[in-house]
Amino acid sequence: MARWDQVVRINREAEERFNLSAAVRSNGTLYLSGLTAIDENMQVVGVGDMESQVRQIYARLERALATCGCSPLHVVSETVYTTDIEGLGQAAWIRDRFYEVANAAPPAATAVEVRRLFFPEALIELAVTAELPVPADTR
Repeated sequence: MARWDQVVRINREAEERFNLSAAVRSNGTLYLSGLTAIDENMQVVGVGDMESQVRQIYARLERALATCGCSPLHVVSETVYTTDIEGLGQAAWIRDRFYEVANAAPPAATAVEVRRLFFPEALIELAVTAELPVPADTR
């Protein structure tokens, strides 16, 4: 069970509206869930366009990681849920570039095709596990 002192608000409005925590810190690990291609107004970006949605999700991931004191270097695992596995494969270069630019090794990853996602126009949703950085004074 998550405690309030473990929760990091990434998108307060959406998290409160849907009663969820998008980011939870626990025992040196950061859990990020439900990263979809939405904007600040909770509107899906790039309707029908997998590449646009993948770009939006990885931009949101980068901001979420930064909010939690992390970077792509800290990501150890990701699970992608998509309604179009072939389209995801064609847009995978965007994900690859995201980790390349950060000079990060690609994390362990799983992709699963699903019938639909919470936002009907969303083609992809991402869940990430990252290792929290160890503060310098505790090393």
